[in-house]
Amino acid sequence: MSFSSDVMTRHVFGWVSILWLTSAVSIAASQGVTLETISQVFARCGDNVTLTCDASSSGDVKSFSWLAKNKSVCQYGDNGSSEFLCESSAQPYRLTLSLLNVMPVDQGTHICKLHSTSGAKSNTTHVTVQDCVGSYGSSINGSHAECWFTGVYPIGTVHWLQGDVNFTLSASTQAEKDPHGRFNVSSSIRVKKGNLNQPYECSLWIPSARKLLSSQRIPLVEKQIRSSGCTVTLQWICMMVGIMTFMV
Repeated sequence: MSFSSDVMTRHVFGWVSILWLTSAVSIAASQGVTLETISQVFARCGDNVTLTCDASSSGDVKSFSWLAKNKSVCQYGDNGSSEFLCESSAQPYRLTLSLLNVMPVDQGTHICKLHSTSGAKSNTTHVTVQDCVGSYGSSINGSHAECWFTGVYPIGTVHWLQGDVNFTLSASTQAEKDPHGRFNVSSSIRVKKGNLNQPYECSLWIPSARKLLSSQRIPLVEKQIRSSGCTVTLQWICMMVGIMTFMV
């Protein structure tokens, strides 16, 4: 009874191990040709990403390349370009594609292809770009508070808080896409004059990832309080001077 249970445990463990390995590494084999690639890679904007393709063939290799968006970006024996680095080695065959300063426009499925006298085969690596945010800033005046985030990906929304009060629904938010596929997001709200002593907080929320990527506090500038006070004081002085002039 215990022997049967032990055999079943080993059998299940073996299948779990196989499933884990195949989820991390993709292997394609047919007609005497084998290709091995990493199935998925995650990166942030500005990272350098390395994709490897290991191959074996019982026949002579005729072509060995990486393709992106149906275009060859790295071929066996090439050195690459300003956007890509391409390295290759033989016995065993390996083709390495390095994506430099990766951006959202670079994400997607990259295909490794090999053609030899023994046959042809292809395999893929999917590149996902995430958690990107560049610079950020904020400003405030007597009527509006504004904050902005540049180089954002995936696209995000801005949430506004002042203490426990949420002003997100009353905010005006815009997003513009740059040539690299990132977004510049800006948002503004009207300043509530009854809450000038409490700072605002604006946060960049990524709905697709369901997480907060960046947050900043916007304190009230002292001169705004002083300016508001001076205005009231001047109005009072003007009123008193007017009364005194009328009495004279």
